[in-house]
Amino acid sequence: MTRLHAFGLPPAVLGALAGLALLAGCGEQKKPAAPPPAPAKVAAAQPPKAEAKPEAPAAPEWSYSSVGKRDPFHSFLAELEATGQAMATRCGTPLGRFELDQLRLVAVVTGLDDPVAMVEAPNGIGYSLRRGACIGRNGGVIAAVRGGEVVVSEWATRADGTRDRTQTVLRLPKEASLQIEE
Repeated sequence: MTRLHAFGLPPAVLGALAGLALLAGCGEQKKPAAPPPAPAKVAAAQPPKAEAKPEAPAAPEWSYSSVGKRDPFHSFLAELEATGQAMATRCGTPLGRFELDQLRLVAVVTGLDDPVAMVEAPNGIGYSLRRGACIGRNGGVIAAVRGGEVVVSEWATRADGTRDRTQTVLRLPKEASLQIEE
């Protein structure tokens, strides 16, 4: 039994009709014929107007000048590097290759004059940290090593070129932080 759809026609016939309609609509469009020119009016037949409307002065052509304005698509960091004012933000240590959120704090030893912490890099290598050590891609410095956490101080460059100090805290995971009291 043949299945009938809209207008009681089989789908193959409907598809063929739709294709023909599309092809017919894709032909060249004919331009309408220009209207015949209006008959020339006799200038003497019209009386001259006593009051002629004064024409409004033409508005001056508007133009945009970017002189004195900054280019919104030009990086300000490129300007700093070109002038030599760029501040060194990278560490020369192996820990300078990683972002802070990639490092995992695994141990903290306090009770010493100079407390020590240990972080594990994504490649599985452990590194010891003391106060003043350089860490992270943004040139962070260890500000403090406390019980169960390490405070890293970094300089962040904003879009307007100003630099702000930010502090990030790396904490031991809950299961690794044991509070031993004597």
